[in-house]
Amino acid sequence: MEKSNENKEDLGKISTAEQKSVKENNSVTEQDTAVEQESVVQVDSEEERNVEPEGHTAESSAKNADQLINEARDMVNQSDLEVKDCMEILDEDITAYEEAKSSLTEGSMRKNETLLSEVGFEPEEIDSTAEDAVKFGSEEPIKPMQVKSLSSGKFSAFILALIAGIAVIAGWVFVATEKLGTTLYLDRVPSQEAQNKLLSWIGGGMTGGEGNPMVGMVILGLSALIAMWAVYSLRVYLREAHNQKLAQKVNEEAKFYCTQKEECKKEMEKVSEHIHKVITSLHTYDIYFNELNATMERIIYLEGKIPFNEYHLKSKEEMKGATILVNSLNELISTPMAGENGSLSKESSKILERSNRTLEHYREKLYQ
Repeated sequence: MEKSNENKEDLGKISTAEQKSVKENNSVTEQDTAVEQESVVQVDSEEERNVEPEGHTAESSAKNADQLINEARDMVNQSDLEVKDCMEILDEDITAYEEAKSSLTEGSMRKNETLLSEVGFEPEEIDSTAEDAVKFGSEEPIKPMQVKSLSSGKFSAFILALIAGIAVIAGWVFVATEKLGTTLYLDRVPSQEAQNKLLSWIGGGMTGGEGNPMVGMVILGLSALIAMWAVYSLRVYLREAHNQKLAQKVNEEAKFYCTQKEECKKEMEKVSEHIHKVITSLHTYDIYFNELNATMERIIYLEGKIPFNEYHLKSKEEMKGATILVNSLNELISTPMAGENGSLSKESSKILERSNRTLEHYREKLYQ
């Protein structure tokens, strides 16, 4: 009995182990299936992303001439508007620069020159008449682009179709009169009998039958209409093909034009940023000159107006410091900002860096 119980326990353990292994296998299979489904979804999404650009390309290539022209016109107008706004901002920056320069040269700088002249020290005069310093081209270096609408050619096609219809009718009449041996005079309308004779020949007489004037009139009208339709359709088709090529060319030129305008706008933004930095430097000069003016007033009040060589060493250093600032400022405002083609000159950028180094050196000297 004990052995049978042990055998049953062993069989129970074995069956339990088998069930666990089956469950583990099922869970592994489910995980593999989920991974495969995720990979399939990723592949499908990648295929969809790869297909989208092709559809977009096909859609762009299917644009007709009018759509291409309208797109080109919109691009040019938007580009011109952005450049115009940029030019207005640049004009405002230039005006702000002129005001800051005038306020400095006619305010604290002028007072500093007066105080230095009172003690017999003549610094280099500020050249505030450099009018060309910020004169950038008022005219755009890029010639404006005009996008004109394309002619459909339908009116000219209609005129040509009328000419073709008249030519067909005239051809029928000429052949009929030659075959019938009659003569039509252009200075008078043919008689009814002559008209019926011609139409009868066209309406069956040319094949050997009796002919019918009504049938001849129908044949004459249909042949004229067919000729008119053929000429009109051909003319319109050729014009559309020409317009399509021309529109693609105009569209490409508009993209190139906008690229040039974008470069021009970036250059103006660079100039505007430079002017802002110069204005900041001018405000710093104004602060330093106001401080120098207070120092000069103290020197004159305490030491009096005496020859320059008799002033205290510290006082003479302050006066020489004013000369350094005057020279630096003179170099900054007299250097033209505009370079070739209305762009920012490299020399102006170098002078601004040098001026900022002078201001920084002066600031460090104040705190020594």
